[in-house]
Amino acid sequence: MKKIFFVILMLTLLMAIAGLSAAQESVTLHFLCFQDGNECAVYSDLLARFSEANPGITVDVDVTAEEKVLERLQAAYDADEPYDIARKNRGWLPGMYVDLHPLLGEALTTTFRPVYFELLRVLPEDTGIYAFPDALDMVAPFVNVSLFEQAGVTLPAASASWDEWLAALDEVVGATDASYVLSVDNKDHRLISPAMSLGAQYFDDEGKLTLPDADGLREFLLILRGLVEAGKTPADTLLGTGKSQEYFVRGETVMYICGSWKAEEVAEQVGDDFEWTIVPNPTGPGGGTGVALANWLAADIDTNHPEAVAKVFEYLLGTEVSAEFSARTLTVPAREDLAAAGIDYQTDREIVAAALNAFAREVPNLQDQAIRLDMSGWAGFYYEASNTLLRAFFAGELSLDEALARLQDQLDEVKNG
Repeated sequence: MKKIFFVILMLTLLMAIAGLSAAQESVTLHFLCFQDGNECAVYSDLLARFSEANPGITVDVDVTAEEKVLERLQAAYDADEPYDIARKNRGWLPGMYVDLHPLLGEALTTTFRPVYFELLRVLPEDTGIYAFPDALDMVAPFVNVSLFEQAGVTLPAASASWDEWLAALDEVVGATDASYVLSVDNKDHRLISPAMSLGAQYFDDEGKLTLPDADGLREFLLILRGLVEAGKTPADTLLGTGKSQEYFVRGETVMYICGSWKAEEVAEQVGDDFEWTIVPNPTGPGGGTGVALANWLAADIDTNHPEAVAKVFEYLLGTEVSAEFSARTLTVPAREDLAAAGIDYQTDREIVAAALNAFAREVPNLQDQAIRLDMSGWAGFYYEASNTLLRAFFAGELSLDEALARLQDQLDEVKNG
């Protein structure tokens, strides 16, 4: 009897120790997330499923506004309670993120273009993987298909040049009631993809952001100036007093250059008024490239649970879960294999799904500099300064040479200051 009691006692003690050990091994990760739509809600759902499959790891998703991310991260540092994971798209500080390469190996890194990882490395010999892009905002043209059909003009081929597109657009306007061939807001991130396609190079030999000094940017700005003078593009959009999208949804312009983040809004505003589509970026010496603003998942260097964080990344960035995230959030994937294969977007609007997949098909065509640009530490300043100076150019207050020279001077002052 004593032996039986002793065995029961030992088993009870062992079970208690095992339970205590399991409790000690369980971790809760804190994830600071911003969203443009429902991204954080989708992450919460996906991570609940992850925790069911990994009972020792719980992930709390803390939602904040995009403009509050840096403030919230700083407050967490000050309180000595840093977040383990953050979703962000700006304010990068070298040395502040976990190198996930040793923890994840090559399985995930090979599904992304190398330039994404190079952006956060400081030294040439660094092979670290400090963040992964989970979604892209892509720029490409919206086109009014109904106007092409009314004019009896065939949509240019996927590889059509800017010259071919401008000729086709001009023909459509001449045969219909449309007023303008093209509209684009005076926002330099919307002018950059045509400039890059036409040959502009925005980085010098040292990898620093600079103003293109040859073809590309100058060529496209002169094209726009010529269209304004000919009355073929609305001047107010380039002067900052009008919105290009309004001209497009009213059916007044044939082409509208903007981004994937506008697909749902355009669909809502156009309704059944006319048929529209997203077309490949017109080509030039630099190919046909859009511009991509990436949103990223990064792991804080001060996390106490790097292995658990790596498991979360491995799960979220896997093929099936990553595709589901894109499908449910109506975002463009950064993974080129998923972008090329197409996403089964979860929307009742077929036009939105078609538009987003058209944007996704542009991902493999991105120039590396079109990915690097928005990660540059000077990008925000460059956009703000260029919007002001290019507005002066389109208003006739500055010549193109004067506007570009002042822009270069201001950019140099910030870089060297």
